[in-house]
Amino acid sequence: MAGSRNRKVAVGGDDRLSDLPEGILQHVLSFLPAEDAVRSSVLSRRWLRAWAHAPKLNLSDELLRDRFLGFAREVLERYGAPDVPELDVTLGCESNLGPATAAWLRDAMGRVVESISVSVTAPGALYQLTLPRGLRAKSISLRLSGTFEYGPLVLPEPGAPTSFGALEELSLSRVRLRERVRPLGEFLSSCCPGLRKLRLTKVSGELRRAPLVLHLDMLEELVVDHVERFNKLQVVSANLRVLGVLSCFESMSQWRMDTVVEISAPRLEAVGWSGFLPKHLSFLHGSHCIRRLSGLRFYFSWNLSTSAVRLLEMCSSADHLSVCIDIPDVTPSMLIREKLENVPHLPNIRVLSLQLATILRFIAIGCSIAPIIFSLLRLCPNLTRLHIDLSMLNPFLYLMVPDIDDDTEVKKPSQSSDSNPWKACGDQQQLGMLREIRISGFMGTDLEMELVDILFGVVAARPAIERISLSLFPQLRQGIDDSPMKDRFPLVGGYWETVPRKELTWIRAR
Repeated sequence: MAGSRNRKVAVGGDDRLSDLPEGILQHVLSFLPAEDAVRSSVLSRRWLRAWAHAPKLNLSDELLRDRFLGFAREVLERYGAPDVPELDVTLGCESNLGPATAAWLRDAMGRVVESISVSVTAPGALYQLTLPRGLRAKSISLRLSGTFEYGPLVLPEPGAPTSFGALEELSLSRVRLRERVRPLGEFLSSCCPGLRKLRLTKVSGELRRAPLVLHLDMLEELVVDHVERFNKLQVVSANLRVLGVLSCFESMSQWRMDTVVEISAPRLEAVGWSGFLPKHLSFLHGSHCIRRLSGLRFYFSWNLSTSAVRLLEMCSSADHLSVCIDIPDVTPSMLIREKLENVPHLPNIRVLSLQLATILRFIAIGCSIAPIIFSLLRLCPNLTRLHIDLSMLNPFLYLMVPDIDDDTEVKKPSQSSDSNPWKACGDQQQLGMLREIRISGFMGTDLEMELVDILFGVVAARPAIERISLSLFPQLRQGIDDSPMKDRFPLVGGYWETVPRKELTWIRAR
């Protein structure tokens, strides 16, 4: 009998999987590729057509190749209900990017009631995909090309009834819109009133320069990533809380344009911005509600930091700040004063995250990193948490680090804190509220030891410090001997803990 507990599998033992409730069994099958889920029908009567009620269908042409389209059609025809909860389609074979696949996708999407994901990984673009006039899915993710070529997407024409009322999340990537009849902004604003999350990544259009106007009251999160096609971005949303504009104004043609960005979002809390700012940027309800800024970049070797300065000035109420700093090749003392003289004072910043990078350089840096960091810390006297990411400081340096066994002595830092020329500078930092310091990507180089020397010198005189952590660079397989670190920084009032080859942490005793 199908439900008998005396049933044995071929290798012996109870077949407990077959005794699971139907809902759980179907849930398990939803994690398998569709061809494997279908094959499960041969296991027993209990498994017969269980796949046809799985809450998710995962269709991929990785193994099926030219047989994919016929298999995909049959799977949908044999599915046990008119509605499919979730559909995930991955296309990695160029022969499956033609009009027949696009037509099948259009019909298949109409049956989905929860989430649709279409991802093209093949070196090409999907043939023109036309959206139906209505979809019931709550989440749609379309990546229509696996290369620099963008896949064409046709929006429903205006006039006839169009309904995407259930849609809450939409992600479009590597898409070329056919929107001469209907602009994207107008389609989303009129047909997707319940949209909460929208992400546009590398989206282009037939019109080289066109406005993107979004009036979506329910929208909570908007990310526009590498979209250089618009001359105006206007967002009106009563509930928008997260805004990301990433590398959207990098082309030289846009530098010469009077591009306008207008954000009307009274509840906006977090702004992520990388790259240049447009000539005209305004937050129509003010920027006093913005609490988090991320994506900002300072280039000490190039004159490209004005955008970061402008945004800091506009969002002076922010208390969380994430910044990437490009480290120069030369001794930076004069350079720092020149580049940071226009950076505003940041007394409201409580949480600061710094990522140091040597962009487009394949050699280890030769200048001190401590002056750069402390020049920024001076602007943030009320910090409570500080994170410094060093993993991109020398991205190729780990290739030169030899494998060391446990018996090999690791070189101890050569620079003592007493001879550190920046020690006095560090001790004078007014960081009395600092409670936590976290350094990731640590390799124990002399430049990094100079930095922790100063930071921990500050710590020794700051009773508010509760925790310090040093996370090792992932490729540093041999780890770092923690004894010299503990001896060098015998911090009072706490103790050191070690996770071998991963992390060294100091915790204040309660």
